[in-house]
Amino acid sequence: METPVSFSNTYRKKPEKTDQEKKILENIFKEYQLKRNNFNPTMQSPNHFANRLQQRMKLYYSSLTNC
Repeated sequence: METPVSFSNTYRKKPEKTDQEKKILENIFKEYQLKRNNFNPTMQSPNHFANRLQQRMKLYYSSLTNC
């Protein structure tokens, strides 16, 4: 008859996190909680450069036609 083998000694526990690591993780979680509702992948991002360029071009061409 074989004796049962215990594997519990082969698995090691994860080392506990230091206070500094805990604080870093807490800061990351806090920042994530603030920003997680700001991202919506279905919405198209605004193209600020193209919008401002279009405004400048409109002003430029309107100033040429007024002369």
